[in-house]
Amino acid sequence: MEMQFTLNLKQIPIEIIDEQGAKRTFTLKELTGAQRDKFLDDMASRMKYIGIEVQGLSRYEGLQAALLSLCLYDDEDKLIPAKVIQSYPASMVSTLFDRAQSLSGLAISKKELDEIKNELGAKD
Repeated sequence: MEMQFTLNLKQIPIEIIDEQGAKRTFTLKELTGAQRDKFLDDMASRMKYIGIEVQGLSRYEGLQAALLSLCLYDDEDKLIPAKVIQSYPASMVSTLFDRAQSLSGLAISKKELDEIKNELGAKD
């Protein structure tokens, strides 16, 4: 068998301690295909173009919360709204964002990027 997959979404349990010291359990889940596409569409609308080339992002506000609001669930299995995520500490949001990207195959490592560049260069 060349490839094998499971339809179960990958998950990471998260424990968050609130301002009063109470511990709450959250779950970071892999995106579904539909959730991934929604996030990518949101990112595409943020792209800044010069001619036909992407030159960066036109706005960063809520970028990390946009992804997390599609994959961060509370203890009742309900998604956490972006507005709530925006109120969390920046370091926590950045760390969760990085894990969410990795969990859903949205992150690309420097090694993978170098391999892609080498493949494209070899074809020219």
